[in-house]
Amino acid sequence: MMEIKDIKDKVSKLYSEKKEIHISINSQRKKVKDATCVIDGVYNKFFVVKSMVNRYEESFTVLYVDVYSKNTIIKELTE
Repeated sequence: MMEIKDIKDKVSKLYSEKKEIHISINSQRKKVKDATCVIDGVYNKFFVVKSMVNRYEESFTVLYVDVYSKNTIIKELTE
């Protein structure tokens, strides 16, 4: 199992490469499945992704803890 530091390092690498990621979020507030996103910012406890939803751009704040606890899944981190 990946540690939070490993997740931060991999997310930072994806951010610096400007790669598209595929994210699934399963929380009480938001449910998203395999959305194509771009990482917009990387911070100490979270990162921000942008995705096109229907015809508008939507931003999501994702906590590293949510990725660690599998509430949020980034397909590129599991490969």
